[in-house]
Formats: sequence, C-alpha cells, structure tokens
Amino acid sequence: MADNVQVVPIEEPASTATATATSTTNEPETKSSDQMESQSDKPPVGMLVTIVNLCAIGVLPIFTFFLSLTLLGYAVWLLYMRSYECEDILGLPRVQTLASVGLLAVFVISNAALFLRRKFPMPALVVMVVILLLMMFMGLAYAGVNEMQSRRFPATARWFKLKVMDDVNWNNIKSCVYDKGACNELFYQYPKEKPYNRRKMPPIKNGCCMPPETCNMDALNATFWYRRKDEGPPLETEVLYGGMGGILSDCELWRNDWSIMCYDCRSCKFGFIRSLRRKWWQLGVFLVVISILLLISHLLIFLATFWERFKGQ
Repeated sequence: MADNVQVVPIEEPASTATATATSTTNEPETKSSDQMESQSDKPPVGMLVTIVNLCAIGVLPIFTFFLSLTLLGYAVWLLYMRSYECEDILGLPRVQTLASVGLLAVFVISNAALFLRRKFPMPALVVMVVILLLMMFMGLAYAGVNEMQSRRFPATARWFKLKVMDDVNWNNIKSCVYDKGACNELFYQYPKEKPYNRRKMPPIKNGCCMPPETCNMDALNATFWYRRKDEGPPLETEVLYGGMGGILSDCELWRNDWSIMCYDCRSCKFGFIRSLRRKWWQLGVFLVVISILLLISHLLIFLATFWERFKGQ
C-alpha cells in the first residue's frame, strides 16, 4: 500500500515565479547603476592629467617667459637711464652697468632653463634656485632690508653713508654740486614764495641751499636767510664736526655766501644720499619681487614636468 503512493509535484504560483524572475533580472541593473554612481563620484583623473600637461607644456612656460621680459626691460632702462648729477664721483655708473649686465644674464639663463626643462629638469631647477636666491639677497640689500651690508657692497645705504661722510669724497661732491648750479636753479624757481614747501623740493636743494628748518630762520628769498634776534641754534642741530676739531651745528655753518651756503652741513650730505638712494631702492624692490615670482614659476614648471613623466610611464 505504501508502494502505491504517488508523489504529486506542487506547482508554485505564477505570481511568485514572475517575482523571482524579475528580482534576478533587476539585480545586475542595480549593480551596474551602483557602479556608475561610484565611478561618477571619483575625480576625473584623465582631465586632471590633461590640465597638468597643458600647464607644463604651454601656460607656465609662456607666463615665465613674459615674466622674464621684465628683466630685459629693466636692464635696458638702467643702461639708458640718465645718471644723477655727481654720482660718477662714487663710481655708480659702472655699478649701474654691471647691474644691467647681471639682469640680462638672468634673463638668458631663465629662458635656457625653460628650453632644457624636459632633458635636464633637476639641474635647470637647481641653477635657477641658486641664481634667484642670490638676486633676492642683493635686492634686500639694495632695498635696505638686509642688515648684513658690508662697505664693499656698492649702492647700499651703509655704503652711501661711508662714502659721502668721507671728507675727501665730500669735497669733490661739494665742488660738483656747486658747479652744477643747484642753488642757482632754486633762486630762479622760488624767487619770493613764502613759506616754502620744502617737502616738494629735491633733497639736494632742500639740504644744501637752505638752512635746516630747526634753525628757525627767516627768509628774504629762497637762498638768503637771517637769524632772528636773541635766538641761538637749537641743541639738536649741533651734530657736525667743525674744521679745528670743534662741533658746529648746521645753523652755524649756514652762510648767505653762494659759494658756502650749507654745503658743509650734515643736511646737505643726507640730501645728496637721498637723491641717489631712490633709484637703487627701486632696483632692490624690483629684484625681490621678480625673484620670488620667477622662483615660484620655475618650481611649478618642475613639478608639472615630473608629473607628466610619472603619468607617461
């Protein structure tokens, strides 16, 4: 009786069969959509490589080349710039020529490093870093920021002070300033204008052709001054060495004689220094700014070149 038992297969409902079928067909679709979302969340590496290659090949080298053109322009400007009066006594025109040649050399080396960046990236970077750091150091010295200034480094603030305060040099400078007629021009430009706007005057005219403002003198004209009655020179001006070892102030050294005036005054010496220092201060600021910009640009080019090589392997 047990042998006659028949096993009847149980048929699944049609609804459950279709559900399982649809679930199995939907699984790969959900997986593919998840993969697409995960891929879309990742950064586009190909686009990044393209941007880096574009910067390494075109943008950064072109920017660096145009940046180096400022070196060429400033060098030409220094070569053709008119020298200040009497600065040839200190040998500054020769220093100005050497500075122009140095800027031209940096311009050539910078563009050579750009041309050879693919063959010799590391040597080109090392050479440019050394040259630009040296140029920055010189710029800081010219701008008066770097305190490590020696008397042998020309056209710095300390160098000017040492040269101008030397009696032999100052006698030659004083004669040159007198021969150029700086005070003669002052007499014709400011005949009877009072009070005089001394801040707008050139430093040499203000220091050599007029007594210091602390002397409290009255002016008949721009080059003729007289002291008020019962009023001596203020103590803070008594800082200049006299001819026989005594101390004379700028107020006492002033004479209405056109050949004397205040040419021996300390204010005249500092006025001469200020008239020369401005050009070299501007050169120092330019050297500092351009060296920093070129250093950053060459470093970026070096990194972009190595990135391009790494991705090309």
